[in-house]
Amino acid sequence: MFEVSRRNLLMSAASVAAVGTGLGLAGPIRARAAETITALEWGGSYMEGMKKIAAKQTEVSVDWQAYTGGAMTIMPKIKATWPHTGIDLLAGWDPSWQTIALEGWAEPVTLEKVPNLADIPQKLIVKDVAGNVVNIPRTITSAFWYYREDTTPFQIAKIDDLLDPRLKGKICFPVPTLNSNVQMISMALARGGDERNMEPAWDFMKELGRSGNVGRVANSDVDISNSITSGETSITLGSIATLARARDFKFRLLNKMEPEAGFRTFVFQEGWCVLKGGNTDAAFKFANFAINPENSAEFNRDIGAVPANVKAKVSDEIKPLTFSAEEMDRFVYIPDWAYLSTQTDAWMKRWEQEIAPLL
Repeated sequence: MFEVSRRNLLMSAASVAAVGTGLGLAGPIRARAAETITALEWGGSYMEGMKKIAAKQTEVSVDWQAYTGGAMTIMPKIKATWPHTGIDLLAGWDPSWQTIALEGWAEPVTLEKVPNLADIPQKLIVKDVAGNVVNIPRTITSAFWYYREDTTPFQIAKIDDLLDPRLKGKICFPVPTLNSNVQMISMALARGGDERNMEPAWDFMKELGRSGNVGRVANSDVDISNSITSGETSITLGSIATLARARDFKFRLLNKMEPEAGFRTFVFQEGWCVLKGGNTDAAFKFANFAINPENSAEFNRDIGAVPANVKAKVSDEIKPLTFSAEEMDRFVYIPDWAYLSTQTDAWMKRWEQEIAPLL
């Protein structure tokens, strides 16, 4: 979990997860492979980028499975099927690691199993209560508000502008299971609350729901990308991964706004966990290959992200989206990810009861 003291190590941030569908590797690679693993991955550019990496080797064949919602939606399914989950390698992020560490689901990660972990900042490593490493970081990411300049009728300067009647149907709003609900945490912060005091956010969201400005409720990152690129809506909170699919459009990023504007950037990291009970050796072998400097640079370039591997090159396209230490202090808010992971179900139930009827 990130803490404020880690900011100097988080000098840059870019994208977060995308959701979609993906197919397994082609037959020739599978036929030559000595071992097979099942990996649960985000879709879109994540799935496409990781398949390219997998195709560069033949030691491990990967049966790719895709998320159908936010990363936390898989946790109840793992719990219900444990210890026979059918998943060897699980893509996830900060809230995922807190739950996995608490439940004891992770096969401990060591330098012997993943030598390239030596090139990952130790501040990105998450451990369980026994001191075992549970995650294999691959990307430093962020989520923030942004909008299409060509389809937004005025320049948005503060979060209260989302209530402006000129934005009728223009907002694509993610449900609480996406992004650990940082979209509503930004509202809470703007009105004097935080992740532990969300009442200001619920009040804001009710105003927004009654305004008619929400034109699309997004259940996945693919929903966000499709809605924004089609022109159905023009404003959202998302990641560089969602933004990367819309490079033909001009966007205004609200990731470096003064706190009083109400638009905050949320920094986190994502990567993998090897679950116990499966083909763990092959899963570690593939993960280690995928996070080497060359592959890390290629994958993060494809998804529009900052590599966790310090030896990997950051693409020129991403450099304008990085943060200095001073900018981290001014523009970034790092919530209590462990706490957020305990609130997802309750927030989603309240959303369905109080907000959904207004939309």
